Amino acid sequence: MSLREQNQSNIVLRNIIRSYYRKRPLQPPSEIHKREIALESLEDGVYLRHLSFAYMDRLYDYILSKKTPLHLYYSSALYENPSAQPMEAKGWIGSELIFDIDADKYPGCGESYYVCVKENQVYDTKPESCKGGGRPLEIPLLTWDCVTRALQDAFKLKDILTSDLGFKDVKIFFSGNRGFHVRVSDEMVLSLNSEERRLIADYVSCENIDLKRVFPAYRIRREERVVFSNVEYGLRRRVKIEAEKAGILRKDRLKNEELYTISLDELSSILQSVCVPIDKVVTMDLSRLSRFVGSLNCKSGLKIVEVSDLSKFAELTYKDLSPFKGKISITPMIDFQGLLIYGNRIDLRRGVKMELDAENALYVVLKGLAHIYSLKSLEVKA
Repeated sequence: MSLREQNQSNIVLRNIIRSYYRKRPLQPPSEIHKREIALESLEDGVYLRHLSFAYMDRLYDYILSKKTPLHLYYSSALYENPSAQPMEAKGWIGSELIFDIDADKYPGCGESYYVCVKENQVYDTKPESCKGGGRPLEIPLLTWDCVTRALQDAFKLKDILTSDLGFKDVKIFFSGNRGFHVRVSDEMVLSLNSEERRLIADYVSCENIDLKRVFPAYRIRREERVVFSNVEYGLRRRVKIEAEKAGILRKDRLKNEELYTISLDELSSILQSVCVPIDKVVTMDLSRLSRFVGSLNCKSGLKIVEVSDLSKFAELTYKDLSPFKGKISITPMIDFQGLLIYGNRIDLRRGVKMELDAENALYVVLKGLAHIYSLKSLEVKA
């Protein structure tokens, strides 16, 4: 692939991305003038931080005329002077509470291929480096079923945050790639420090919890069993409900009082289903950046959307979350039999032009496996 062809491909990709942002799809965060804005630009691959825009119109002008964003972020924090450097000079006011759930953390969902483009090699295990120089590209084997598992945990987390901790303004967002972000914007969370956020993260993930204290066991009929009363709260309430659903909650008597019990082994199993695995570093970070809702995640070409209904989102496919329709002709730079795009399988032949649906073509191009040759009837969905 010549340098001229590469440059032409980037120009076409820039036009595609800008055609999307001309539709003004972004959902502005509250008080954008107090947020740090950041982006990774297509033109030079530079990661730009410490930007600030008083109005959305100024942000649109910037990304449509100066820097085309592969990824577009705003801070979870509010600042007195968001464009100031270093971070300490910004004047921190407060931060929303953010949780990150990635689909690749589930069993069977974290595998990848590794590609060295120059030597046209695909590896099952990651090589230290490519013979032609540089690092291998990582191509995930993630299926849409894995994304759905992360979605279910996102809604489980929302229930914990609202039912157990009493938060009101809790929203779920698809990250546009492989996971979900859960955002708490209640005023009460803004002033929380990192340690307080860590305690919340420990609670929802059931880490660093004294289980013997929270779930004391008593000997009943020669067996150690965890005891529940008629009314429970928080984590104990969720465990009791799950045990009842599973049909393992047993009626017992202790000191002439009727109670409900489960075994210690059953407790261990239930905790795995009622607790949510999260990236605690994200939750503790007071200056965390979040993707703009409505922006493109150019690891995949999909858009970031709010998810308010689990069942409706679960019915979607990754194609539904692409903002593009039509056809794109690409020139693959690699021989790749059975490339998986969220479970959808395609074959690539190096140097052989092929036409793909827009969402598949953009995925391959954004992963660095092909260049754009020409567009057909590409459109931005309404």
